[in-house]
Amino acid sequence: MSNSRKIELLQETDLLSCFDESTLSKLVEHCREISLAPKEVLFNEDDLENAMYLILEGELEVFKGPKQIAILGPGQYLGEMSLIESKARSASARAQQTTLLIEINEEHFHTYLASEPQALLSIMRTLSSRIRNDLETMMKDLRQLSIFTHDIRNFLSTLGLAELTIEDSIEMFEGTNSSHKKRDGLEDIEQCQHVVETVRTNLMELLDSSLNHVKKIKTEYVRSKQSILPVIEETIAGLTTHPQLHNKTISILPEGDSLDAVFYPLDIQRVLQNLIINAGYVTESGGPVDVRVTQNNGLLKVSVIDKGCGIPEDVQGYLFKDTLTTKKDGNGLGLLSCKGIIEENHQGKLWFETEVGKGTTFHFTLPAH
Repeated sequence: MSNSRKIELLQETDLLSCFDESTLSKLVEHCREISLAPKEVLFNEDDLENAMYLILEGELEVFKGPKQIAILGPGQYLGEMSLIESKARSASARAQQTTLLIEINEEHFHTYLASEPQALLSIMRTLSSRIRNDLETMMKDLRQLSIFTHDIRNFLSTLGLAELTIEDSIEMFEGTNSSHKKRDGLEDIEQCQHVVETVRTNLMELLDSSLNHVKKIKTEYVRSKQSILPVIEETIAGLTTHPQLHNKTISILPEGDSLDAVFYPLDIQRVLQNLIINAGYVTESGGPVDVRVTQNNGLLKVSVIDKGCGIPEDVQGYLFKDTLTTKKDGNGLGLLSCKGIIEENHQGKLWFETEVGKGTTFHFTLPAH
């Protein structure tokens, strides 16, 4: 590769773009090229060396243990922090294909780059910006894991129904509850088994999703066309023992014959759980929570309606912001979970209508085809 092309690549990197062409020309003349064969290792985690590398051609895989961190291509660089601090490599790097690099070692850095204070300030700003972006990414990952934990807790509340069924069955078989017949008891136990199996399956899926998110493993998001009514019915049945829904009536109000949509059932159940529990929180004892389902213009719309106090105007604009909550024991993760599932995973829409003193309705849409 010609020196002029190398200089162009150096100028395109955020770390070295502040240096003039004459400085980069001197750097290119004195830095050595390294050629790697496919699968050849450039450096290993914990290696002690002070050099950064700019990729001229090919691709490098950066990995830590069995986990792949990144794939870098022409114009990208790695190892720059070793020029600032003398510490062991935090990850390993190897060629994905035949790869050509230029090496900038500590001597070159101090001779041609560190002698320009203004340029050094620019490098510091670049590194600071990158650290800030990494921190933001970490916070997003932490928030996503917190959302998973929040929704897992919602699913665990479903086991309360199974616990009550088991208690009733024990009383029946002990003869302390004469209101149940043996046949009814068997049906109750079968229903209890179904609840436990469903919760176990759902929790395993959520935990797998959480682990895959941590490991940065991309998995296929499988949506299929099906009726939404069984999902709503199962969600409501599982929430009957939730403390926020005690002594409250939840009704399903379907409108129309064809209430199919394309969706991933587990995630839509997560949305329904959050919205129904929120509605129950603001509903008085004995009050209603309605779930209306309609279809129009190729969209299925689900509306969760409460007759509570409504959402104050000064809160409405922040409702879908990070971790906002109006509950004493809340964490503000429920609506973040819902928004991501509906708008990012299903290309639908989530919104609300509210009137102070009269109640709130949360709507979400799903594609019907």
